[in-house]
Amino acid sequence: MRRSVSPLVALAALAVYLPLCPPVSGVGDGSEFTLVLATNGVAHPTGYPLYTLFGHLFCVLLHALGAPWALAANAWSAMGAAVAIGFLHALAMELMGALPGATGPARFLVALVPAALFAFQPILIGEATSAEVNSWSLAWVCAAAFVFLRLSAATTGGDSDPRRRLRAAALWGLVCGIGIAHHLTSVLVSLPLTAGLTALLAQRRRLRPGLLLAAAAAGLVPLASYGIIAWRAWHPALVQWPALGPAAASVLEHVTGAQYRHFIGYFDPAPDQRAILARVGYPFLFPGLVLLLAGALREEQPERRIAWSALLVSALAVTLFTFRYGVPDPAPYFLPAMALGAAAAAPALVTLTRAAGRWGALRIGVLGVAGLFLVVPWVRGGLDQRRDLLDDEAMIRSMWSAVPADTAIVLWPDDRFIHLVEYQILRGEKRALWIATPDMLLEDRTRAQFRARFGSDPLQGVRIPRVQPGSAEEDAIIRRALGSIVRELNARTRVPVIMFDPSVPVVHQLRKPWEPVEGPAARPATAQRP
Repeated sequence: MRRSVSPLVALAALAVYLPLCPPVSGVGDGSEFTLVLATNGVAHPTGYPLYTLFGHLFCVLLHALGAPWALAANAWSAMGAAVAIGFLHALAMELMGALPGATGPARFLVALVPAALFAFQPILIGEATSAEVNSWSLAWVCAAAFVFLRLSAATTGGDSDPRRRLRAAALWGLVCGIGIAHHLTSVLVSLPLTAGLTALLAQRRRLRPGLLLAAAAAGLVPLASYGIIAWRAWHPALVQWPALGPAAASVLEHVTGAQYRHFIGYFDPAPDQRAILARVGYPFLFPGLVLLLAGALREEQPERRIAWSALLVSALAVTLFTFRYGVPDPAPYFLPAMALGAAAAAPALVTLTRAAGRWGALRIGVLGVAGLFLVVPWVRGGLDQRRDLLDDEAMIRSMWSAVPADTAIVLWPDDRFIHLVEYQILRGEKRALWIATPDMLLEDRTRAQFRARFGSDPLQGVRIPRVQPGSAEEDAIIRRALGSIVRELNARTRVPVIMFDPSVPVVHQLRKPWEPVEGPAARPATAQRP
């Protein structure tokens, strides 16, 4: 039963997430990932090659069965979240160890409490129902922690078979390689856990160079997937991050995420992110860290204490990094630390049950019922989020219908411009339009493509001060320059230039300098929210 119940928990989670997945692309990077998964393209740095490769196969299969591309991409995230919950349940059972009272069905039920509560966490529901990489990052963390505990137990056991230890080392190297090939932040977890395994091997005097070589060799296998990014730099895909060019330096910058370095060193979440962190993020995060610390202090066996300490350090590393990562949407980056803390709640519940004597089971039941009062509004919130996305899609489609199909330049001053590109590529609509966000014109490859198509330099006549790429000042300078970029671009091209801004919402064709002030070109087309 111990090995079969966690996959059932994962299937149950998937059954919850799939109905919440909308058949349209979500906000953020949803449209980009939908396009990348549908076409097997290259996403923004670091490229996420394993996510793209396997996600492409998954989405092609679902699309062949009749699912829209956006729904298939969202379902790929739902699959990642379900795998995460399955491994979280298995991890919780593993953390209970040999505690009295943690046997048979009781073990399954106690582990189910934190797993089920975390499964409905609003931050996780958001990531599980939109095409993003974070649900699969969480799945890797939970799987890596589970494998770590199983390998820790094997390391401290009486097995002295060198071949089995070699296979275990290769397995761990493969797990770490998969993490890095998916998301670079995986090192915040893999390094502490690797240090824990190394300490356990050294304590048992079983640490050998051959084990390190086996782990390194196995880790290179998934890391080789970054070769796809390098190949695409010289052989561009239909959908590809525009800054990736045919140069080794460009490939290195892409796979290392160099352009995001200016986010390091501060914490500045958007207002909605601050609200959701205060409401459902921190109440999971900080008690979970305390439970991990309590677990490490409670263990009497040195080997188990090392294992718990490695998990605690991993959660702390993720937490400290996120508090020093200034992206506007940091909430999903806390999920791995929150998940490790949730798993640590299972042994605490066992201890609570024992301390409560014959009333322990009743108290756990009351706790479970109380959890329902949280879960019900969280699920309702997921349904509301789905409805809001469908409403936004209806508004954007209405605005899109106001854009002429003839050759024109459409500028959406937001990264969501790729939502319109999604219509072009996946639906075959209005292919003659050239769609971008104005700051894309600062990229050399985009400027070259613009010159090749329209015969003029979009930045001619625009003075932009030199600034360190990726610096904090770059964003402010770009924002100040956008107006002059759009103005000069409109003046130097013969084709219509259309501003597309759903935040107003308005579709507005700019007047050319040689056109009269009055006339059709000066009258904006507008769209209202349904």
